[in-house]
Amino acid sequence: MTEVLGVSVGASAVRMARPDVRPQNSGRLGFHHDTVDAYWDRAEELAAESIGVVLSQSGNGGPVQATGVAYRDQQQFGEIQQAMASQRLYNYRLVPEARAALQYLEASGELGHFGTIGLYDLGSSGLTISVIDRGTGQVLLAERTIDISGDDFDRLISDNQLAKQGVDIADNQELSQFTARCRVAKEQLSTSGAVCLPGDGGVILISREAFESLVTVPIEYSARLVRDVIGRSPKHVDALVLIGGGARIPLVESILSAWIGLPVITPADPESVAARGAALLATPVADAPRQPTPPPVVRQSSSEPASLSGAPDWLSPEPADKPIDSKRKVRGAVLVAGGLVAVAALGLSLGYGGSSTQPTSAPAETTAPITAVPTTPRTTVPPTSAPPTTTTVPPTTEAAQAPARTYSEPEYVPPAAPAPAPPPLIPGLPQIQLPQIQLPPPPVFQLPRF
Repeated sequence: MTEVLGVSVGASAVRMARPDVRPQNSGRLGFHHDTVDAYWDRAEELAAESIGVVLSQSGNGGPVQATGVAYRDQQQFGEIQQAMASQRLYNYRLVPEARAALQYLEASGELGHFGTIGLYDLGSSGLTISVIDRGTGQVLLAERTIDISGDDFDRLISDNQLAKQGVDIADNQELSQFTARCRVAKEQLSTSGAVCLPGDGGVILISREAFESLVTVPIEYSARLVRDVIGRSPKHVDALVLIGGGARIPLVESILSAWIGLPVITPADPESVAARGAALLATPVADAPRQPTPPPVVRQSSSEPASLSGAPDWLSPEPADKPIDSKRKVRGAVLVAGGLVAVAALGLSLGYGGSSTQPTSAPAETTAPITAVPTTPRTTVPPTSAPPTTTTVPPTTEAAQAPARTYSEPEYVPPAAPAPAPPPLIPGLPQIQLPQIQLPPPPVFQLPRF
């Protein structure tokens, strides 16, 4: 028999199952189980590392030839792929958890004659309710919620114990460690009537009755969700199968049996059903590379600095000196200088250049000084006709190379006398021409000299 490995990736644990090649007395296929606690690590990365360790070892039947990994949803599908690629693992197949669970339930013979089943998967991160057609293996309907989960049960125990002891743990790390111990107590309550766990954060002492009083309301809420999903199923559901770590809680099966009114099946080791089904679906990947493909190396030109190996272009540091940017800066400086020269030439021709309409020349270098002698503007009488249009011609190359000119001050021209005001007009009377009265000039007084 080919040695295979099945893996299920939960939020708090990674479970691995390997079929036992030795025949069992019961006639059923046995499995070897391994559980890796992922409470403090990222589950997908821990699963990839654990698979790499198992593949490097040899089991009873030789090295593992095929690996099946069960995934919960599309997001976890991508996260598992990234984690496996980081470990240079390629000989594996990803299968949905519902399909993996159905595969194991078919092989174990626990489904009996039921045609359409409901799957109640209560894990540490949430609850998934699925309706599966056994004949086609198709998932007809699926709902997931995080309003009820194994982590919520752990927090309920933690709050209860801290309230009894009158202790308030402010440190997040100590609180996380205390909650992890509460999770261990919850798991032990599945088979024990009471649990006592001493530790640094205090003694955890709780009975099953106290625990069930804490989780009754969330479990009843989950029963309402199951009834809603079954009511919307396109096919009649014949039985309900409980899997996941939460299925070990005896109160879950009793409440669902009373609320749903259907046969409820809880297989042995319900938390590892998906891993065992993934092992049964594992087949070797024909085109899997034997040697890992090295990461691509980014090629760079000699003018660019070296970047991190395999880093995309947008993560590489920008070069300290870019020829294209330098050319753009030089062109911008020339355009700014040319604009200043043009403005200076226009100002000289309009305000300081007299009546000359010839274009003025500008220096070629922006650093050359422009010497201009200020002149006194003159006041002219507004012309009766439109003034001629002045066209400014840009300086030629020869004119640009000429030195700066010095302008002399024009001769002073006294302003013209204002025109006399027209005679006033009185409405209703004949127009009378009033004589203009010439006032004598004011006398000139001379002060006596002492």
